[in-house]
Amino acid sequence: MSLEEKQLEVPGGSLIWREMRRKVTILGIKGNMTRLEVPGEIEGFPVTEIYKKAFFNCRYLRFVSLPGTLEEIGGWAFAHCPQLIRVEIPCKPMRMGRDPFIGSDALREIALVPQKADTAAMLAMAATKMEDPHLFNIEEAGTSDWMKRWDARMLVLLRETDSVGFEKQILAGEEDCVSTDFERFTREKRRAKVRFAFLRLLHSDGLSDEVRKELEEYLREHTKGCDTEETWQVLLTEFGEEKEYYELFAKLGCVTQDNFDLILQDIREGLPEMKAYFMKYKEEHLGYTDFFDSLSLDF
Repeated sequence: MSLEEKQLEVPGGSLIWREMRRKVTILGIKGNMTRLEVPGEIEGFPVTEIYKKAFFNCRYLRFVSLPGTLEEIGGWAFAHCPQLIRVEIPCKPMRMGRDPFIGSDALREIALVPQKADTAAMLAMAATKMEDPHLFNIEEAGTSDWMKRWDARMLVLLRETDSVGFEKQILAGEEDCVSTDFERFTREKRRAKVRFAFLRLLHSDGLSDEVRKELEEYLREHTKGCDTEETWQVLLTEFGEEKEYYELFAKLGCVTQDNFDLILQDIREGLPEMKAYFMKYKEEHLGYTDFFDSLSLDF
């Protein structure tokens, strides 16, 4: 048995690890690496554990691949990694510590290897945003029961009053502007709800017609030109380069005669593919084409 900390050179830095009882625990990294593939063994010993807080607040890490030998991911192991986008983890029973991905708000996919249904995006949302540790369940992800629980939790969050949680943060002594600015707080709550609605509509296996209608209506209620415009703002600032998102936005009726010019003004010179799609949508579905609008299309 050895408790000596060692380092393994990897592209962009080094892994810190130790061996105990012929098994390897990953303790952290050194360096500013953006991609990390954790090996299945080091010096002949299998890698079986990611230690608690091993990658906590890694500022540059974007992509992580974990080996099939893994048996445990410790608490907060990948928490508050601001640029972490995708994690690949083995699809097998594992011990999970508390909130291993909490605060990694950019996380878009937790992909199971081998792939288990189309759950990567929904599993990432469960791990980071849904405040229910039971939903981050690798063994059950993608099953009918898991999807029902995911939808039930989503609806609780969607139907919450936008002010829920504001007083709690104030009483807890939070001092950052997001926590103490009521209008900004409620705006962020609506943006989170929009992300839930977009995601579930784009990954719609098992989605009931009733829930689908509720999600679609929520997105329409917050499009450009409404009293609150979070649907449009989330699309513009987060998903403007992803065709499936702006296609859904248009097909749901979020682009109208009344708001079309305002949408084009917001796009300006950026996002030319989305702009072109909306102009074609206008021609085909809104009933007319403006000559001067066509001149404004810049690539």
